[in-house]
This record gives sequence, C-alpha cells and structure tokens, in this order.
Amino acid sequence: MRWAFLLVIILAIATMSLASAQSSRENSTLKGTGRPGVDGAGETGLVDGAAYDRAIAPYVAKARASYPAAKKRFLTGLPPGYTFSVWIRLQQNDKKNRMLAEDVFVVVETIRDGKVTGRIANIPENVTNYRQGQRISVPKSEIRNWIIVRPDGSEEGNFVGKFLESESKRR
Repeated sequence: MRWAFLLVIILAIATMSLASAQSSRENSTLKGTGRPGVDGAGETGLVDGAAYDRAIAPYVAKARASYPAAKKRFLTGLPPGYTFSVWIRLQQNDKKNRMLAEDVFVVVETIRDGKVTGRIANIPENVTNYRQGQRISVPKSEIRNWIIVRPDGSEEGNFVGKFLESESKRR
C-alpha cells in the first residue's frame, strides 16, 4: 500500500473509531494502531462521539458535495494504478446492547443503482461483525469521505483525513 493511503487508514482506525453507548455524550476509550493489523500500537484516549461528529461535519459535507465529480471520474475510468476509496461508518451492537461504530475505508469496485460496492481496506477493531477484505455494499448516502490515491502516493479528496491529520499534529 502507498504511504498516504496507509496514513489515512491509520488515522481512520486510531482517531475515527467510535464506541458510543445509548447516550451520544458517553465517552469511550479507543485503541489506535500505529499500523493496520497491529494491536495496541497507540491509545487515542477518551473520545466524545458527538463532539467528534460535530468537529468533522464541515469536512464530511465538503466530501459529500464533491463526491459526484469523483464518482464520475471513477465511472469514466481512472488511470492505471489509481485507487478510489470511500469512507463509511460500520455499526453493530455489543453484548450490552450498546452501539459500536468504526469508520473504515472501502476500496471501490463498482458504483451502481445508488450503491457503492467494494472491499473493506481497514482491519476493524471495534466492530467484530466485519473483517478486512470483506465485500460490502452501501448506499451513497452513507459515504462520509472519499479519496483517490495516485501511484506516487499523492491523494485527492480525503477532506476528513486531512483535517484529522492537521489536528493530530497540533497535539
């Protein structure tokens, strides 16, 4: 994988994973990873799911507004070596019936009838009903971010990831 894409995936796992209980104000500890698939490589500390969603909301809106142009480019055919991925939130209930959520990238294979189909790029840690490489289809309304990674590792889009990266550098 390319470094830029890896950084985005790492940020998705380390910073964007959410475990919110019945109240969106409840905090939860999230385990981050330094590399996909390596447990315990870092801790993000307590994350307020509602505050997190408020912080990324303008960037999600920007990604959603620009998605139609990115989709058109994908459907027209990206140059060889380019990868188009979308960022979605996976959810499931835990044994105590609390909602667990994790934001992951899906490498797009097809876009048809308002649905995006692809394979999960991340190694999910909080939502255990999903696995890396699993094929998944989601409605376009669930897309929260998108990224096109070029062969040299540079990227287009990724509005949420760039925001989160700038925030992590500030700390």
